[in-house]
Amino acid sequence: MEKYHIYPWEVILVIALVAFVLYFRKKQSRQESAAVARKAKETPAETFMRLRQESIETPAASLGLAGELKPGEPYGILMEMGIPNSVVTLACFANGDARLYYKTGGGMVGGISHEKVRKAAQEFSGLARKALPRMSRVTSYPVPQEDRVRFYVLTPRGVFTTETGREALGEPGNELAPLFYSGQEVVTQMRQVQEQRDMRSRPTMPSDRPGATPAPAPAPPALDDSTEA
Repeated sequence: MEKYHIYPWEVILVIALVAFVLYFRKKQSRQESAAVARKAKETPAETFMRLRQESIETPAASLGLAGELKPGEPYGILMEMGIPNSVVTLACFANGDARLYYKTGGGMVGGISHEKVRKAAQEFSGLARKALPRMSRVTSYPVPQEDRVRFYVLTPRGVFTTETGREALGEPGNELAPLFYSGQEVVTQMRQVQEQRDMRSRPTMPSDRPGATPAPAPAPPALDDSTEA
């Protein structure tokens, strides 16, 4: 029977490999813990800016659309509105995903599993194609001031933007009005889903207490099992 000899360098190699794996896992665990700690210390405004930036930087590949897109074809759109002391950001993508964030905290995420939300988000994303000719390519993404509405359109060639006054959207023939109202329809559908969910989860009072009123239901921002905003 042929004997197999274990050479010293083989033992050293195995030990080094195990040490490397343990070091990598430990480092990864520390990084994850640090990330969780940072998020826990975030203010609502910081959380808003982080989630907003993640939406703007969403690659088409993460949506499963990279191979289907032409260079200038939009695959996502953000509509942002400046309101007193806050900003509201709606982010929608061609796969039907929809996200709503408030700078003061909270919002709604998910919704892709709900047909009406998914359809409204896809229609909103599709309309971005018509608005692209009047947009400019940008690499920085400021939030709009109060009473201003800004759109960011995501394409394989980069991010494009345009901005207008909120009152101007009500003027006849405004080119951005259809895009604005399409975005509003997404928000309406998301809120309807949330209201229906709240109604289903709202506790009812026992029948032997007819005079009591139901306790108010909590308002979790997620429309499905997605992570809360």
